[in-house]
Amino acid sequence: MFVGFQPVPGTVVPYAYDWPMVALSFLISVCGAYVGLRWSRRIRLPDGRLDVDRLLCASVALGGGAVWSMHFIGMVAYQTPTHREFGLFMTLASLLVVMVLAGTGLAIASRPRGSRSDNVVKGGVLTGLGVVAMHYTGMEAIRSNTRFDWDLGVIALSAVIAVVVSVVALWLATTVTTRGKQLAAAVVMGVAVCGMHYTGMSAGTMVCTTPTYAPSLFAIEGDSIGYAVFGLTLITLLVILVVEATRTGAATAATAAARPRDLA
Repeated sequence: MFVGFQPVPGTVVPYAYDWPMVALSFLISVCGAYVGLRWSRRIRLPDGRLDVDRLLCASVALGGGAVWSMHFIGMVAYQTPTHREFGLFMTLASLLVVMVLAGTGLAIASRPRGSRSDNVVKGGVLTGLGVVAMHYTGMEAIRSNTRFDWDLGVIALSAVIAVVVSVVALWLATTVTTRGKQLAAAVVMGVAVCGMHYTGMSAGTMVCTTPTYAPSLFAIEGDSIGYAVFGLTLITLLVILVVEATRTGAATAATAAARPRDLA
């Protein structure tokens, strides 16, 4: 694929995308968005208090599944002729950042007090900043004999996209209720999240810094890690979806059982 490339310092490093891996990044984003939407509409109890368990599940699905897993798999899909690995602690930090801020954004957007549109915008801006922080923290996690030269204009564009996408996502999360609409919304969110990610990727030009690179401790590498993240995320989302269905079914059954007593 990269025949003839020589890792000479100062040389721009060519790249190509592994399109099957790109497709997986889109698929996992849609799956995470769908599961997140299923949970998001129930994160408030009838008295307005947060259901912490549901908020946690929604944060994992949206932040960890729809955004972070898509980002990480998309990073693995970015193929270069140079050695590359990902710093473990920085990678985990990027995951934690987006889950915490996505959860906080959901909590703000779903507040029963105040204007719903204002709450959604405030939560969306916070979540969008979390997405941006996650993306560039994840980029910083790359360990290689290269550096990135950044186009600040494209970075700004990717940040705007992230905030807009997050506002739309939280609006959908707090308004869409039927499964068909949730699935359609998840596809839209998947397209938008991928658009933000690959726009952000285009902001950096990879430049060779040294001819070779010595692998570091506490790092992960290899194309297989992308498939592993896809598989683990999919299993996690399925578990969350089953738990959601079980809790919803139990609540519906309890409500139905209470009706005859109320009528009596």
